[in-house]
Amino acid sequence: MTTKGTIHGAWTLVRINPWDGDTCIMGVFPEGKAALLRLEHIMHNPDDNEEYKLEYHVFPTVEQELEKHQACKASRAEWDEKTRVYEDYKKEQAKVESEEIDRLLEKEYRENENWTQDEVTLPEDV
Repeated sequence: MTTKGTIHGAWTLVRINPWDGDTCIMGVFPEGKAALLRLEHIMHNPDDNEEYKLEYHVFPTVEQELEKHQACKASRAEWDEKTRVYEDYKKEQAKVESEEIDRLLEKEYRENENWTQDEVTLPEDV
């Protein structure tokens, strides 16, 4: 291999089938020049309507992945705490609303306690 130093990523050459959209990786290369040479070689006799694309994929280090994982766990914990607080708030609001409805019904009942219904007499023939 002619690469110098640490490999931080890789180039991929991908072929896209024009008929069904399937992709096929034609190669994985440590250097962009190698991927371009492969593409040039393939393009000497291309198939009809085929598409090719070059992609670069970065290799994350263990430290980077660990940092992302810790940040994700912290975010999830924060979300869980906010969800718990919101659920508690909704329960408290439902309780307050229920108490308010009970209070209003009790008030209405007390106001109408002395109310008497007039008796209606219907003719027996009706």
